[in-house]
Amino acid sequence: MDTTTNREAVPNVPAQESDFSPRKMRVALVVMLGTLFGSSILPFMAYSLLLPQMTQEFGWSATAYSWGYTALMWCGAMVQQPLGRIVDRVGVRPMIIGGTLIVGLLVMAMSRQSGALWQFYLFWGLLGVVGTTAIGYSKVIAALFSNHRGKALAIFGVESSLAGAAALQISNWLLQNYGWRGMFVGLGCIILAVVPLLWLFLEEPAAPAATPAQVHDPRSLPGMTASEVVRTRAFWMIAVASFLAIAPSMGLLPHYVPYLASRGFDGSYAALMMTTSTVTMAVGTFVGGWAIDRSSTARIAAPFSALSTLAIVMMIMASASFGGVALLIASGAVLGFAGGAKRPMATYFHSRFFGLRSFTEVSGIQGMFMAIGMGVAAPAVGYCYDRLHTYVPALWFMAGSLALTVLLYLLLPRYYYDKDFTATR
Repeated sequence: MDTTTNREAVPNVPAQESDFSPRKMRVALVVMLGTLFGSSILPFMAYSLLLPQMTQEFGWSATAYSWGYTALMWCGAMVQQPLGRIVDRVGVRPMIIGGTLIVGLLVMAMSRQSGALWQFYLFWGLLGVVGTTAIGYSKVIAALFSNHRGKALAIFGVESSLAGAAALQISNWLLQNYGWRGMFVGLGCIILAVVPLLWLFLEEPAAPAATPAQVHDPRSLPGMTASEVVRTRAFWMIAVASFLAIAPSMGLLPHYVPYLASRGFDGSYAALMMTTSTVTMAVGTFVGGWAIDRSSTARIAAPFSALSTLAIVMMIMASASFGGVALLIASGAVLGFAGGAKRPMATYFHSRFFGLRSFTEVSGIQGMFMAIGMGVAAPAVGYCYDRLHTYVPALWFMAGSLALTVLLYLLLPRYYYDKDFTATR
Protein backbone atom coordinates (compact mmCIF):
# COMPACT_ATOMS: atom_id res chain seq x y z
CA MET A 1 0.00 0.00 0.00
CA ASP A 2 1.25 3.50 -0.84
CA THR A 3 1.69 5.34 2.44
CA THR A 4 2.82 8.62 0.88
CA THR A 5 1.47 11.42 3.02
CA ASN A 6 2.20 14.39 0.73
CA ARG A 7 2.68 16.84 3.58
CA GLU A 8 5.00 19.32 1.88
CA ALA A 9 3.75 22.88 1.98
CA VAL A 10 2.44 24.62 -1.12
CA PRO A 11 3.87 28.13 -1.62
CA ASN A 12 1.29 30.88 -1.04
CA VAL A 13 -1.41 28.34 -0.22
CA PRO A 14 -2.57 27.83 3.40
CA ALA A 15 -1.86 24.35 4.71
CA GLN A 16 -5.38 24.06 6.07
CA GLU A 17 -7.70 25.64 3.53
CA SER A 18 -11.26 25.97 4.75
CA ASP A 19 -13.85 23.63 3.25
CA PHE A 20 -15.86 26.76 2.47
CA SER A 21 -13.13 28.81 0.82
CA PRO A 22 -14.07 30.74 -2.36
CA ARG A 23 -11.92 28.40 -4.47
CA LYS A 24 -13.62 25.26 -3.19
CA MET A 25 -17.08 26.78 -3.52
CA ARG A 26 -16.27 27.75 -7.13
CA VAL A 27 -15.13 24.24 -8.02
CA ALA A 28 -18.11 22.67 -6.23
CA LEU A 29 -20.49 24.96 -8.13
CA VAL A 30 -19.06 24.01 -11.53
CA VAL A 31 -19.31 20.32 -10.56
CA MET A 32 -22.99 20.83 -9.78
CA LEU A 33 -23.58 22.67 -13.05
CA GLY A 34 -21.76 19.92 -14.91
CA THR A 35 -23.94 17.28 -13.30
CA LEU A 36 -27.16 19.23 -13.86
CA PHE A 37 -26.69 20.41 -17.43
CA GLY A 38 -23.51 18.87 -18.85
CA SER A 39 -24.01 15.14 -18.38
CA SER A 40 -26.02 12.30 -19.86
CA ILE A 41 -28.71 12.88 -17.20
CA LEU A 42 -30.57 15.14 -19.64
CA PRO A 43 -31.11 12.52 -22.40
CA PHE A 44 -31.40 9.73 -19.81
CA MET A 45 -34.41 11.40 -18.15
CA ALA A 46 -35.92 12.14 -21.57
CA TYR A 47 -35.94 8.43 -22.41
CA SER A 48 -39.19 7.79 -20.50
CA LEU A 49 -40.94 10.57 -22.42
CA LEU A 50 -40.07 9.42 -25.93
CA LEU A 51 -41.80 6.04 -26.14
CA PRO A 52 -45.22 7.22 -27.49
CA GLN A 53 -43.80 9.46 -30.22
CA MET A 54 -40.95 7.25 -31.43
CA THR A 55 -42.88 3.96 -31.40
CA GLN A 56 -45.76 5.57 -33.28
CA GLU A 57 -43.50 7.20 -35.87
CA PHE A 58 -41.32 4.15 -36.52
CA GLY A 59 -43.76 1.33 -35.76
CA TRP A 60 -41.64 -0.15 -32.96
CA SER A 61 -43.08 -2.22 -30.16
CA ALA A 62 -42.71 -1.05 -26.56
CA THR A 63 -40.44 -4.04 -25.92
CA ALA A 64 -38.15 -3.15 -28.82
CA TYR A 65 -37.97 0.45 -27.59
CA SER A 66 -37.14 -0.71 -24.04
CA TRP A 67 -33.95 -2.43 -25.19
CA GLY A 68 -32.44 1.01 -25.76
CA TYR A 69 -32.38 1.49 -21.98
CA THR A 70 -30.70 -1.89 -21.64
CA ALA A 71 -28.02 -0.84 -24.15
CA LEU A 72 -27.42 2.35 -22.17
CA MET A 73 -27.03 0.57 -18.81
CA TRP A 74 -25.01 -2.44 -20.01
CA CYS A 75 -22.58 -0.45 -22.14
CA GLY A 76 -22.07 2.02 -19.31
CA ALA A 77 -21.45 -0.79 -16.84
CA MET A 78 -18.87 -2.48 -19.06
CA VAL A 79 -16.67 0.59 -19.35
CA GLN A 80 -16.81 1.93 -15.79
CA GLN A 81 -13.66 0.16 -14.62
CA PRO A 82 -11.44 0.87 -17.68
CA LEU A 83 -12.62 4.49 -17.94
CA GLY A 84 -12.07 4.90 -14.20
CA ARG A 85 -8.49 3.69 -14.65
CA ILE A 86 -7.93 6.20 -17.46
CA VAL A 87 -9.33 9.04 -15.32
CA ASP A 88 -6.96 8.11 -12.48
CA ARG A 89 -3.96 8.15 -14.82
CA VAL A 90 -4.77 10.96 -17.26
CA GLY A 91 -6.69 13.25 -14.93
CA VAL A 92 -10.25 14.35 -14.31
CA ARG A 93 -10.24 17.50 -16.46
CA PRO A 94 -9.46 16.00 -19.89
CA MET A 95 -11.87 13.11 -19.38
CA ILE A 96 -14.81 15.17 -18.10
CA ILE A 97 -14.34 18.07 -20.52
CA GLY A 98 -13.75 15.76 -23.50
CA GLY A 99 -16.59 13.46 -22.46
CA THR A 100 -19.02 16.37 -22.05
CA LEU A 101 -18.13 17.67 -25.51
CA ILE A 102 -18.71 14.27 -27.11
CA VAL A 103 -21.95 13.70 -25.18
CA GLY A 104 -23.31 17.03 -26.42
CA LEU A 105 -22.46 16.24 -30.04
CA LEU A 106 -23.80 12.69 -29.73
CA VAL A 107 -27.12 13.88 -28.30
CA MET A 108 -27.50 16.34 -31.16
CA ALA A 109 -26.74 13.52 -33.63
CA MET A 110 -29.54 11.45 -32.07
CA SER A 111 -31.99 13.86 -33.72
CA ARG A 112 -31.02 12.33 -37.09
CA GLN A 113 -32.19 8.80 -36.33
CA SER A 114 -33.78 7.11 -39.33
CA GLY A 115 -35.92 4.50 -37.61
CA ALA A 116 -33.53 1.52 -37.76
CA LEU A 117 -33.51 -0.20 -34.38
CA TRP A 118 -29.80 -1.07 -34.59
CA GLN A 119 -29.08 2.66 -34.96
CA PHE A 120 -31.30 3.47 -31.97
CA TYR A 121 -29.50 0.90 -29.80
CA LEU A 122 -26.11 2.09 -31.04
CA PHE A 123 -26.82 5.70 -30.06
CA TRP A 124 -27.94 4.78 -26.56
CA GLY A 125 -25.09 2.33 -26.10
CA LEU A 126 -22.57 5.00 -27.11
CA LEU A 127 -24.24 7.43 -24.71
CA GLY A 128 -23.75 4.89 -21.92
CA VAL A 129 -20.04 4.64 -22.79
CA VAL A 130 -19.25 8.33 -23.20
CA GLY A 131 -21.51 9.47 -20.36
CA THR A 132 -19.52 7.31 -17.95
CA THR A 133 -16.66 9.84 -18.08
CA ALA A 134 -18.71 11.84 -15.55
CA ILE A 135 -17.64 9.40 -12.80
CA GLY A 136 -14.68 11.73 -12.23
CA TYR A 137 -16.96 14.28 -10.54
CA SER A 138 -17.13 12.22 -7.33
CA LYS A 139 -13.34 12.18 -7.11
CA VAL A 140 -13.26 15.98 -7.31
CA ILE A 141 -15.75 16.32 -4.45
CA ALA A 142 -13.99 13.67 -2.32
CA ALA A 143 -10.65 15.47 -2.68
CA LEU A 144 -12.07 18.97 -2.31
CA PHE A 145 -13.51 18.57 1.19
CA SER A 146 -12.04 17.07 4.36
CA ASN A 147 -13.92 17.89 7.58
CA HIS A 148 -17.22 18.29 5.74
CA ARG A 149 -16.73 15.65 3.04
CA GLY A 150 -19.81 13.65 4.07
CA LYS A 151 -22.04 16.73 3.93
CA ALA A 152 -20.61 17.73 0.56
CA LEU A 153 -21.27 14.28 -0.86
CA ALA A 154 -24.78 14.43 0.58
CA ILE A 155 -25.44 17.73 -1.17
CA PHE A 156 -23.98 16.25 -4.35
CA GLY A 157 -26.36 13.28 -4.00
CA VAL A 158 -29.42 15.44 -3.48
CA GLU A 159 -28.31 17.67 -6.33
CA SER A 160 -28.25 14.60 -8.60
CA SER A 161 -31.91 13.98 -7.75
CA LEU A 162 -32.73 17.63 -8.46
CA ALA A 163 -30.82 17.26 -11.73
CA GLY A 164 -33.12 14.42 -12.71
CA ALA A 165 -36.23 16.43 -11.90
CA ALA A 166 -34.93 19.50 -13.79
CA ALA A 167 -33.89 17.37 -16.75
CA LEU A 168 -37.37 15.88 -16.96
CA GLN A 169 -39.02 19.29 -17.08
CA ILE A 170 -36.54 20.67 -19.64
CA SER A 171 -36.92 17.61 -21.87
CA ASN A 172 -40.71 17.68 -21.65
CA TRP A 173 -40.83 21.39 -22.60
CA LEU A 174 -38.58 20.84 -25.60
CA LEU A 175 -40.53 17.75 -26.63
CA GLN A 176 -43.88 19.50 -26.49
CA ASN A 177 -42.68 22.54 -28.40
CA TYR A 178 -40.17 21.13 -30.90
CA GLY A 179 -40.84 17.39 -31.16
CA TRP A 180 -38.40 14.65 -30.30
CA ARG A 181 -35.86 15.65 -32.94
CA GLY A 182 -35.82 19.25 -31.74
CA MET A 183 -35.60 18.01 -28.17
CA PHE A 184 -32.34 16.17 -28.88
CA VAL A 185 -30.87 19.25 -30.59
CA GLY A 186 -31.87 21.45 -27.65
CA LEU A 187 -30.45 19.05 -25.06
CA GLY A 188 -27.19 18.80 -27.01
CA CYS A 189 -26.85 22.59 -27.10
CA ILE A 190 -27.40 22.82 -23.33
CA ILE A 191 -24.71 20.20 -22.70
CA LEU A 192 -22.22 21.91 -25.02
CA ALA A 193 -22.81 25.25 -23.28
CA VAL A 194 -21.34 23.77 -20.08
CA VAL A 195 -17.98 22.89 -21.71
CA PRO A 196 -16.47 26.43 -21.43
CA LEU A 197 -17.39 26.58 -17.72
CA LEU A 198 -15.68 23.26 -17.10
CA TRP A 199 -12.61 24.42 -19.02
CA LEU A 200 -12.32 27.58 -16.92
CA PHE A 201 -13.20 26.39 -13.43
CA LEU A 202 -12.90 22.60 -13.06
CA GLU A 203 -9.75 21.63 -11.14
CA GLU A 204 -7.85 18.39 -10.76
CA PRO A 205 -8.33 16.61 -7.40
CA ALA A 206 -5.47 17.18 -4.97
CA ALA A 207 -4.77 16.01 -1.45
CA PRO A 208 -4.45 18.70 1.25
CA ALA A 209 -1.06 20.46 1.14
CA ALA A 210 -0.01 18.74 -2.10
CA THR A 211 2.96 20.20 -3.94
CA PRO A 212 2.43 21.79 -7.39
CA ALA A 213 4.04 18.74 -9.05
CA GLN A 214 1.70 16.42 -7.22
CA VAL A 215 -1.35 18.50 -8.16
CA HIS A 216 -0.48 18.08 -11.83
CA ASP A 217 0.31 14.37 -11.61
CA PRO A 218 -2.82 12.31 -10.80
CA ARG A 219 -0.68 9.24 -10.14
CA SER A 220 1.04 10.95 -7.20
CA LEU A 221 -2.15 11.21 -5.12
CA PRO A 222 -2.09 9.31 -1.82
CA GLY A 223 -3.84 5.99 -1.72
CA MET A 224 -3.77 2.38 -2.83
CA THR A 225 -3.56 0.98 -6.34
CA ALA A 226 -6.64 -0.77 -7.69
CA SER A 227 -4.92 -4.15 -7.46
CA GLU A 228 -4.19 -3.49 -3.78
CA VAL A 229 -7.76 -2.36 -3.16
CA VAL A 230 -9.39 -5.51 -4.56
CA ARG A 231 -7.23 -7.61 -2.26
CA THR A 232 -8.65 -5.95 0.85
CA ARG A 233 -11.50 -7.32 2.92
CA ALA A 234 -13.06 -3.86 3.18
CA PHE A 235 -13.54 -3.48 -0.59
CA TRP A 236 -15.46 -6.72 -1.01
CA MET A 237 -17.60 -6.10 2.05
CA ILE A 238 -18.55 -2.64 0.76
CA ALA A 239 -19.15 -3.95 -2.79
CA VAL A 240 -21.36 -6.83 -1.64
CA ALA A 241 -23.27 -4.57 0.77
CA SER A 242 -23.89 -2.06 -2.04
CA PHE A 243 -25.11 -4.82 -4.35
CA LEU A 244 -27.46 -6.23 -1.72
CA ALA A 245 -28.81 -2.77 -0.87
CA ILE A 246 -29.45 -1.53 -4.42
CA ALA A 247 -31.23 -4.66 -5.61
CA PRO A 248 -34.30 -4.30 -3.33
CA SER A 249 -34.85 -0.62 -4.12
CA MET A 250 -34.59 -1.13 -7.87
CA GLY A 251 -36.31 -4.50 -7.92
CA LEU A 252 -39.57 -3.27 -6.47
CA LEU A 253 -39.75 0.02 -8.37
CA PRO A 254 -41.60 -1.24 -11.51
CA HIS A 255 -43.90 -3.42 -9.40
CA TYR A 256 -45.29 -0.94 -6.88
CA VAL A 257 -48.72 -0.66 -8.50
CA PRO A 258 -49.47 -4.41 -8.87
CA TYR A 259 -47.99 -5.13 -5.43
CA LEU A 260 -50.18 -2.53 -3.74
CA ALA A 261 -53.20 -3.86 -5.64
CA SER A 262 -52.42 -7.33 -4.30
CA ARG A 263 -52.50 -5.87 -0.78
CA GLY A 264 -55.88 -4.23 -1.33
CA PHE A 265 -54.68 -0.68 -2.04
CA ASP A 266 -55.71 1.54 -4.91
CA GLY A 267 -52.98 1.99 -7.50
CA SER A 268 -52.95 5.75 -6.90
CA TYR A 269 -51.21 5.16 -3.57
CA ALA A 270 -48.10 4.06 -5.46
CA ALA A 271 -47.44 7.65 -6.54
CA LEU A 272 -48.05 8.90 -3.00
CA MET A 273 -45.67 6.31 -1.57
CA MET A 274 -42.95 7.13 -4.11
CA THR A 275 -43.34 10.86 -3.49
CA THR A 276 -43.03 10.29 0.25
CA SER A 277 -39.92 8.20 -0.27
CA THR A 278 -38.38 10.88 -2.50
CA VAL A 279 -38.93 13.62 0.10
CA THR A 280 -37.60 11.58 3.02
CA MET A 281 -34.67 10.42 0.88
CA ALA A 282 -33.50 14.02 0.57
CA VAL A 283 -33.75 14.43 4.35
CA GLY A 284 -31.95 11.13 4.91
CA THR A 285 -29.14 12.09 2.55
CA PHE A 286 -28.29 15.14 4.65
CA VAL A 287 -28.56 13.14 7.88
CA GLY A 288 -26.26 10.45 6.46
CA GLY A 289 -23.70 13.04 5.34
CA TRP A 290 -23.70 14.65 8.78
CA ALA A 291 -23.43 11.24 10.48
CA ILE A 292 -20.36 10.03 8.57
CA ASP A 293 -18.58 13.34 9.19
CA ARG A 294 -19.19 12.89 12.92
CA SER A 295 -18.36 9.19 13.07
CA SER A 296 -14.87 7.65 13.17
CA THR A 297 -15.99 4.29 11.76
CA ALA A 298 -17.82 2.92 8.72
CA ARG A 299 -20.07 1.00 11.08
CA ILE A 300 -22.26 4.10 11.14
CA ALA A 301 -23.97 2.60 8.06
CA ALA A 302 -25.32 -0.37 10.04
CA PRO A 303 -28.27 1.37 11.78
CA PHE A 304 -29.45 2.85 8.50
CA SER A 305 -29.36 -0.60 6.90
CA ALA A 306 -31.38 -1.88 9.84
CA LEU A 307 -33.97 0.84 9.12
CA SER A 308 -34.13 -0.29 5.47
CA THR A 309 -34.78 -3.85 6.65
CA LEU A 310 -37.52 -2.63 8.97
CA ALA A 311 -39.13 -0.66 6.12
CA ILE A 312 -39.39 -3.76 3.91
CA VAL A 313 -40.94 -5.74 6.78
CA MET A 314 -43.45 -2.93 7.34
CA MET A 315 -44.29 -3.01 3.63
CA ILE A 316 -44.89 -6.77 3.79
CA MET A 317 -47.19 -6.35 6.78
CA ALA A 318 -49.15 -3.40 5.37
CA SER A 319 -52.49 -4.15 3.76
CA ALA A 320 -55.89 -2.52 3.46
CA SER A 321 -57.03 -4.58 6.46
CA PHE A 322 -53.87 -4.22 8.59
CA GLY A 323 -52.24 -0.87 9.16
CA GLY A 324 -53.91 0.65 6.14
CA VAL A 325 -52.52 3.64 4.30
CA ALA A 326 -50.73 4.95 7.40
CA LEU A 327 -48.48 1.87 7.68
CA LEU A 328 -47.92 1.82 3.93
CA ILE A 329 -46.81 5.46 3.78
CA ALA A 330 -44.69 5.02 6.91
CA SER A 331 -42.85 2.13 5.26
CA GLY A 332 -42.15 4.29 2.20
CA ALA A 333 -40.95 7.15 4.39
CA VAL A 334 -38.55 4.94 6.37
CA LEU A 335 -37.28 3.22 3.20
CA GLY A 336 -36.58 6.57 1.53
CA PHE A 337 -34.92 8.06 4.62
CA ALA A 338 -32.62 5.07 5.17
CA GLY A 339 -31.75 4.74 1.49
CA GLY A 340 -30.98 8.45 1.28
CA ALA A 341 -28.74 8.28 4.35
CA LYS A 342 -26.60 5.62 2.69
CA ARG A 343 -26.23 7.52 -0.61
CA PRO A 344 -23.06 9.44 0.30
CA MET A 345 -21.56 6.60 2.30
CA ALA A 346 -20.09 4.36 -0.42
CA THR A 347 -18.12 7.25 -1.95
CA TYR A 348 -17.02 8.47 1.47
CA PHE A 349 -15.93 4.97 2.50
CA HIS A 350 -13.82 4.68 -0.66
CA SER A 351 -11.98 7.88 0.20
CA ARG A 352 -11.31 6.82 3.81
CA PHE A 353 -10.41 3.20 3.09
CA PHE A 354 -8.54 3.49 -0.21
CA GLY A 355 -7.48 7.13 -0.68
CA LEU A 356 -7.45 9.06 -3.96
CA ARG A 357 -4.88 7.31 -6.13
CA SER A 358 -7.27 4.82 -7.78
CA PHE A 359 -10.51 6.38 -6.54
CA THR A 360 -12.29 6.51 -9.90
CA GLU A 361 -11.26 3.05 -11.04
CA VAL A 362 -12.36 1.52 -7.74
CA SER A 363 -15.67 3.39 -7.96
CA GLY A 364 -16.06 2.01 -11.47
CA ILE A 365 -15.48 -1.55 -10.29
CA GLN A 366 -18.15 -1.14 -7.63
CA GLY A 367 -20.39 0.54 -10.19
CA MET A 368 -20.38 -2.67 -12.22
CA PHE A 369 -21.73 -4.54 -9.19
CA MET A 370 -24.41 -1.88 -8.81
CA ALA A 371 -25.36 -2.08 -12.48
CA ILE A 372 -25.67 -5.86 -12.31
CA GLY A 373 -27.92 -5.54 -9.27
CA MET A 374 -30.06 -2.91 -10.96
CA GLY A 375 -30.34 -5.00 -14.11
CA VAL A 376 -31.39 -8.30 -12.55
CA ALA A 377 -33.52 -7.11 -9.62
CA ALA A 378 -36.72 -6.09 -11.41
CA PRO A 379 -36.89 -9.17 -13.70
CA ALA A 380 -36.22 -11.40 -10.67
CA VAL A 381 -39.15 -9.85 -8.79
CA GLY A 382 -41.34 -10.27 -11.88
CA TYR A 383 -40.24 -13.91 -12.21
CA CYS A 384 -41.20 -14.54 -8.57
CA TYR A 385 -44.69 -13.20 -9.20
CA ASP A 386 -45.12 -15.12 -12.46
CA ARG A 387 -44.18 -18.40 -10.77
CA LEU A 388 -45.76 -17.94 -7.33
CA HIS A 389 -48.50 -15.35 -8.08
CA THR A 390 -47.38 -13.27 -5.11
CA TYR A 391 -44.67 -10.70 -4.41
CA VAL A 392 -44.29 -11.56 -0.74
CA PRO A 393 -41.45 -14.12 -1.08
CA ALA A 394 -39.43 -11.60 -3.11
CA LEU A 395 -39.93 -8.95 -0.43
CA TRP A 396 -38.84 -11.36 2.33
CA PHE A 397 -35.73 -12.11 0.28
CA MET A 398 -35.08 -8.35 0.04
CA ALA A 399 -35.47 -7.99 3.80
CA GLY A 400 -32.98 -10.81 4.33
CA SER A 401 -30.52 -9.21 1.90
CA LEU A 402 -30.73 -5.88 3.71
CA ALA A 403 -30.31 -7.58 7.08
CA LEU A 404 -27.10 -9.14 5.75
CA THR A 405 -25.77 -5.67 4.90
CA VAL A 406 -26.12 -4.74 8.59
CA LEU A 407 -23.72 -7.55 9.47
CA LEU A 408 -21.30 -6.59 6.70
CA TYR A 409 -21.12 -2.99 7.87
CA LEU A 410 -20.61 -4.03 11.49
CA LEU A 411 -17.65 -6.20 10.44
CA LEU A 412 -15.86 -3.45 8.49
CA PRO A 413 -12.36 -2.66 9.84
CA ARG A 414 -11.03 0.75 10.85
CA TYR A 415 -10.45 3.32 8.12
CA TYR A 416 -7.09 2.99 6.36
CA TYR A 417 -6.76 6.79 5.86
CA ASP A 418 -7.74 9.80 7.91
CA LYS A 419 -9.67 12.78 6.55
CA ASP A 420 -6.66 14.42 4.94
CA PHE A 421 -5.54 11.11 3.36
CA THR A 422 -2.73 10.32 5.76
CA ALA A 423 -2.30 6.54 5.99
CA THR A 424 -3.31 5.16 9.39
CA ARG A 425 -1.88 1.67 8.99
